[in-house]
Amino acid sequence: MILAIETSSPVCGVSLYTLSGEKDSEVLIHPRVHAEKLAVICKNLLERNSLSVSDLKAVAVSGGPGSFTGLRIGMSFAKGLVYAHNIPLVSVNTLLAFRSAMIDKEKPGKNTVFIIPSHRDFIYTLDYKGEHINYLKKMDFHKYYPDCNHFFSNQDLSGFEEMERQIEPIMPAYIGRYFFKDSSLSVTTDYDRVKIYYGSRYEPVQWKP
Repeated sequence: MILAIETSSPVCGVSLYTLSGEKDSEVLIHPRVHAEKLAVICKNLLERNSLSVSDLKAVAVSGGPGSFTGLRIGMSFAKGLVYAHNIPLVSVNTLLAFRSAMIDKEKPGKNTVFIIPSHRDFIYTLDYKGEHINYLKKMDFHKYYPDCNHFFSNQDLSGFEEMERQIEPIMPAYIGRYFFKDSSLSVTTDYDRVKIYYGSRYEPVQWKP
């Protein structure tokens, strides 16, 4: 049993996840409630399932890209939670987890791109198969993805009205699911090694975790 945490977006959520799938979750979808509500919903989830923190085998936290403030809140909370019990912790790339969940759930076409908004007119993007996350201006999207005819995003985007799109919130279950799916994730009790993937300069660059 692991606890998965998602705070990279307006979603503030926690999920209890096992090899068999999600057991239970507690989710709020509202901006700027993470600092106030994350500890509360985690406590509610554990109590509802008659669990304590020490019962967890690991904690998986959404590591970005996404909201700088939300990511910091989620990571700080996760490290505080695991520290006293020496529970393994892992940072899960949010966009990779989102893509994996949408491909398995929705079966999109090969020309689909997956997008998480950044600030102002910047976005993080990931194509159907690649591992390279780009950080670019919305106006440059078609230069990077000239064949894209459909995209998934966790928030609606202006400037893409001519394109087919699907808006899906990033749920904590996606983080838990990816924890069990990607065996290359670095699960550790050396908590200083667990980092947030903030991205880089405010100009188009290739993602470098």
